[in-house]
Amino acid sequence: MKKALLKNLIQTGVALGVLFAAWLIAYFCIGNPSLMPAPWASAKEFGVLFSSGEFWRGFATTMARVFLAFGISFVLAVIFAVVAYLYPSFAGIFTPIASAFRSLPVLAIVLILLSILGAGATPVAVAFLSLFPMLYTGILTALLAIDKHVIEVSKVYGASRWVRIWRVYLPLSAPSVLREAGGAISFSLKLVVSAEVVAMTAQSLGYMMQDAKAWGEIPQLFALVTLTFILGLALELIMTALAEKAQY
Repeated sequence: MKKALLKNLIQTGVALGVLFAAWLIAYFCIGNPSLMPAPWASAKEFGVLFSSGEFWRGFATTMARVFLAFGISFVLAVIFAVVAYLYPSFAGIFTPIASAFRSLPVLAIVLILLSILGAGATPVAVAFLSLFPMLYTGILTALLAIDKHVIEVSKVYGASRWVRIWRVYLPLSAPSVLREAGGAISFSLKLVVSAEVVAMTAQSLGYMMQDAKAWGEIPQLFALVTLTFILGLALELIMTALAEKAQY
């Protein structure tokens, strides 16, 4: 597990290094700080943001939306995936519906939900509509990949259906499910912030990005985007580490 975690950290570090190099190249090639600020100019903005109470309130509100959207999506996806696994006829009906939700245009959905739910709830709803079908498909795939021999052995020993779910199906699929959850929670952050930007949701990271753009605070805008990117990577790494632990 330690080797796998170290490998993931090294890969993440290399990826960050490549992105930083690309940022530097773009900065020197464009030569206009109003369009492409220097990395060190945006780095200074981190100190400004971290000392601001407004930033921390927006950060906390955005993260609450991220975890709420992810939590609801994950719980419902587990329930529906288990039902689909146990009852193939249900899977035949519901799986195409879940797949159809994945093709919904996010921007159009934001505009529709904005008039129905308001700016505060729209980011959560938008994230749910994308996360739920993704997690449902991933969890169902993980369940279907369980060794049939193990399932047959559990039946031979007389384990009830619900005991098999909790003691066999879910534990054996946990590593794959947690890896899927890692990508999903990172994607949740991206979806929520994007929806906040479009919906102009007050007291949020998305609103702060819009505000920085409106006032020409491009270094601060890049700092907020960079922070969101690093946070998404960190969340995914945590879930990957949990997946590796569940495998042993």
